[in-house]
Amino acid sequence: LTVITSQNGKAPEMPGSGPPLTPAEVQMLQQWIQQGAPWPADRQLQEPVVSDFSWWSFQPLAEPAVPQFADAAAAAWIRTPVDAFVLQSLRQAGLDPSPAASRRTLIRRLSFDLLGLPPQPAEIEAFVNDPDPQAWEKLVDRYLATPQYGEHWARHWLDVVRYADTCGYDKDKLRPNAWPYRDYVISALNADKPWDRFVQEQIAGDILYPGTSDGILGLGFIAAGPWDFIGHVEVPESKIDGKVARNIDRDDMVVGTLNAFCSLTIQCARCHNHKFDPFTQQHYYGLQSVFAAVDRAERPYDTDPQVEQKRTQLQNDRLQAQQQRDQIMAEIRTAGGQQLTDLEQQVATLKPKTVVADKKPEYGYHSNIETQNSAEKWVQIDLGSARPVQTVVLHPCHDEFGGIGSGFGFPVRFKVDVALQPAQNAAIEWTTILDQTTADFPNPGLLSVSATADRSVQLIRVTAVRLAPRSADYIFALAELEALQADGTNLATGAVVTSLDSIEAPVRWGRNNLVDGHWPAAADPTAERQLADASKALNTLMSSLLTTQRQQALDRLAATITAADA
Repeated sequence: LTVITSQNGKAPEMPGSGPPLTPAEVQMLQQWIQQGAPWPADRQLQEPVVSDFSWWSFQPLAEPAVPQFADAAAAAWIRTPVDAFVLQSLRQAGLDPSPAASRRTLIRRLSFDLLGLPPQPAEIEAFVNDPDPQAWEKLVDRYLATPQYGEHWARHWLDVVRYADTCGYDKDKLRPNAWPYRDYVISALNADKPWDRFVQEQIAGDILYPGTSDGILGLGFIAAGPWDFIGHVEVPESKIDGKVARNIDRDDMVVGTLNAFCSLTIQCARCHNHKFDPFTQQHYYGLQSVFAAVDRAERPYDTDPQVEQKRTQLQNDRLQAQQQRDQIMAEIRTAGGQQLTDLEQQVATLKPKTVVADKKPEYGYHSNIETQNSAEKWVQIDLGSARPVQTVVLHPCHDEFGGIGSGFGFPVRFKVDVALQPAQNAAIEWTTILDQTTADFPNPGLLSVSATADRSVQLIRVTAVRLAPRSADYIFALAELEALQADGTNLATGAVVTSLDSIEAPVRWGRNNLVDGHWPAAADPTAERQLADASKALNTLMSSLLTTQRQQALDRLAATITAADA
């Protein structure tokens, strides 16, 4: 009530442009408020809406008629249609045209206008003394063709879109990859890119012009404005501050687009209908819904169109291969039925119970890292002489790197070969005692993998033909290799170890760790055994479901995906 009543002898603030309320009207309002301000249910207030779209700024562009003059002075002064409009405005204001500028003044004006730089003294003299009647037109064309033209005028557009090399707000973090958009704007101006293409590339270039670098670079427009690092990164979106930051970010996208391309202050309709323009809150939030699913992220691009086309083709090939792979796996799951589901659930339930009980600092053997899973690796032990080996046992590693844990680096496909030491210069005759090279071997976790030898052996080799994946590369790793006699004696302890390659990083990784007698074991041996049985049953079932045709198809699709990712 203080705004409608006199305070300290001063006139009331409201109504701002009308006479003050009478004492009776003020008393009526006071009583209404004291009664709880009841409002008639049948009386609805409507916020005013400006609905006039007939303004000149909303009309399509039209070519106006050029003013005509009959006097000789006008005919002598007018050189272009623009001059006619200028002269018309001058005469309406009762003014005469200024005297023609000298060539020295003209080149200075033009250079500052187009390039933002003063002309060189030699340029001035050349233009002043140029007898060519087209000297001015040629100077304009030459300035428009210089790189400095785009650099100068891009500044104005970058100001409009609020471009910056940092995010703004309190942390003002650097945007290391913002500059390609700046260079895109410069190049667009220097190349005289059509306006419609310039607009489309900045709003939806990746969709409208796929396979082009400008279709990606132009999108920098959407992310050019300030960005609240704390509100988007350090505060989760589930919290109020995170939701507010996201809403403000979408507001920035809407405002940037409408301000830049339509010269409309659409942001006024964020909290209420626009007071002057014919736009409502419904218009504003309809526009914000367009950008609701847009997030800021780095976008890779190629400057070479041929490379871009090749990348697009590879991405399409990968997508098709992934879809076909998913279809085959769905067929396998359907064929496996409830038995497959139960075994997978049993394995998933038992795995957490097989945590490491006593983990030594010596993890085991680790091959060099590869970018392709098809790279072949091998590691071999030499017992020194022919020894009676009943069983070869492989113990998996445990390493939390990449969140992998048990079974770290255990090969997806592999084989175990044994041999005797050949005579001098003779080839080694290998005998395969375990062949897992034709189908993927399930990660064993901490379970040992055994192979029956039942013969005299000196050399034992494990060959990985498909490496284990990490986060972005592939490896081969084993914690221990045992060569057991029939009585359980391990003949491999302290044996000589060789390999194709090895990461020697003591004490964690090294060839000698493969025969040091240490490997990770589960805290619950019973759960480990149950997991082994369930894993074996699951592996047997999957082997029956993975027909030769399906396996060949999966191998082919995996090769396609790997090639696309290379």
